[in-house]
Amino acid sequence: MKIKKYVARDFKTALQRAKEEMGQDAIILHTRQVKKGGILGLLYPPRVEITVVVDDKLQVNSDRLRSGSAPGGPAAAAKPEISASIDTISPTSTINNSENSSREDEVLLEIQRMKNLMTDIKSRMYEVEVIKGMPEQIQQFYETLINNNVDRDIALKVVNSVATRLPKDGISDDAWARDVCLHTLQEVIQQVQPIQIKSERKGMIVFLVGPTGVGKTTTIAKLAANLTFLDSKSVALITLDTYRVSAAEQLRTFAEIIGIPISVVFTPTDLMLAIEQYREKDLIFVDTAGRSPYNSEQMEELREFVDIARPDETILVMSITTDNNDLINIYQRFQSIGVDKLIFTKLDETCSYGSILNALYEIRKPIAYFTTGQNVPDDIEVPDALRLAQRLLRRDEAL
Repeated sequence: MKIKKYVARDFKTALQRAKEEMGQDAIILHTRQVKKGGILGLLYPPRVEITVVVDDKLQVNSDRLRSGSAPGGPAAAAKPEISASIDTISPTSTINNSENSSREDEVLLEIQRMKNLMTDIKSRMYEVEVIKGMPEQIQQFYETLINNNVDRDIALKVVNSVATRLPKDGISDDAWARDVCLHTLQEVIQQVQPIQIKSERKGMIVFLVGPTGVGKTTTIAKLAANLTFLDSKSVALITLDTYRVSAAEQLRTFAEIIGIPISVVFTPTDLMLAIEQYREKDLIFVDTAGRSPYNSEQMEELREFVDIARPDETILVMSITTDNNDLINIYQRFQSIGVDKLIFTKLDETCSYGSILNALYEIRKPIAYFTTGQNVPDDIEVPDALRLAQRLLRRDEAL
């Protein structure tokens, strides 16, 4: 393990030195302002000190354990724990009680599985009966939605709504039936609300929050570039993401290319000072570190920043490649700090858009943007409800 401190006149310089010596995987343990000692130190401005750690040995060992290539294999690694367990179990009665308890647990688990299976069978039988009585075109729409990973209950509600809008004596016009289905899907898709900057007001604050790896930093760069170049708005960036050595530097590079100011902050107090500095800007974007929604400590830290800044909008960024249930869970966790809008990223990494419809049906929040790649500033778009409905029906794969 290597731990080293870097002192420089500003955070950027210290960060660059750390990156050059310790590499991209280094982690910032601590950051503080320091002053030169002695009487003469009063004449010098404060400097920035960052403490960085990297542990190559630990990373290699972890990788080996995960791949099963540790000496002696996974079984060997588990032997000490097994031996300890055997030593503590000596009475025969304890062993028998343990075996009986284990068998009871297995029986209860199997009963629960059977109950779940019966519930699923009943649900599917109901689904088949309902769909069987619908026109052929509606049945095809239903199958298309299912194939596009739309939840079965949601797909059934959609086609039920479509069926009530069609004549009872049948449909002869397939195109008309499809238009009805498209219209129904557009109603399920909630409002589309991109960021709107009011001309009479300055200093609008927008937080982007979300789990790790969804592309928040790249998304902020795209938004900042488009608002600066296309909408002629004055924009400033603030980043709270100081965990990885390369995170703040990435956004700083984007800011320099766009030609807008950026501040790296470490505490809620620093955040308020940076916001005051940029009050005359049209928009202030705040980039947050990726947070595990299941880590209460991380979420509480994020809440402290949000509470003190009181943003005009907090936008939750989620990847479309995330599992349906996880999308809902992520939203529910982040909703505790307040979520106003959604951004879905990585539409270029899938051909199935059902997870968007599933999330919107449950969450009921407007979408602000979709991102469709890594290119800055191009791969971002304001969602179009009709186009998304067409994607869900797969009429045109080019969409």
